[in-house]
Amino acid sequence: MKRGLQIILGILSLIPFMVAILGLTSGLGRWLPAEAITPEFDSHYRYITGFYISLGVIAWWIIPNIEKHKTALRIVAGAIFAGGVGRVISFWQVGAPGPLTLVFTGIELCFPLLLIWQAKLPRRQSKTG
Repeated sequence: MKRGLQIILGILSLIPFMVAILGLTSGLGRWLPAEAITPEFDSHYRYITGFYISLGVIAWWIIPNIEKHKTALRIVAGAIFAGGVGRVISFWQVGAPGPLTLVFTGIELCFPLLLIWQAKLPRRQSKTG
């Protein structure tokens, strides 16, 4: 049960990390024509990708002792869920994104389910003496 959750979190954390590395290195140029990109918009986009990189690193820190890091996983899951909610708002206000973004949105909105899985894990006893 623990190993399965560790594997799922490891795989899921690779997605935002890899997408963020692409965003950090290529900026908005991979999404928009050059004339549509302002320095402020590109700067903000690259800044936000730093958060995704950080979430991936925090997730990797959680993985080895996943049963002990309830608060850290709640923070990561909450941040990812909040991003999914932002995508839903964008969908309603601006329109439907591409299919891959819809898949990411579904994953982000289901991320809190990992907290239920984590809650079922027994806490490891600390060794004393």
